[in-house]
Amino acid sequence: MLGMQEIVLILVIILIVFGPKKLPEMAKELGKAYQEFRKASANITDATSSLWKDIENEENSVISIAKNLDLDTEEKSVKQLIQEIEKKIVKDK
Repeated sequence: MLGMQEIVLILVIILIVFGPKKLPEMAKELGKAYQEFRKASANITDATSSLWKDIENEENSVISIAKNLDLDTEEKSVKQLIQEIEKKIVKDK
């Protein structure tokens, strides 16, 4: 983490390199970039949340199908349940 002295030194170097006339424009561009970053971060968070909900819904669907086929669902993974469902369906054909 940067301390106060390091931040001041960086700001002084930026002021020397770019000059006082460019600083407001750079600050404005930095603000825009920060807003875009936050928006993208929020979109990623929303997409991830939506994905987890979809996964949960699919898991619940598999459990529901297994129960409808009178399969034991206790302490079994979704993958195990899918395998048992497939076996039951093939067996019943």
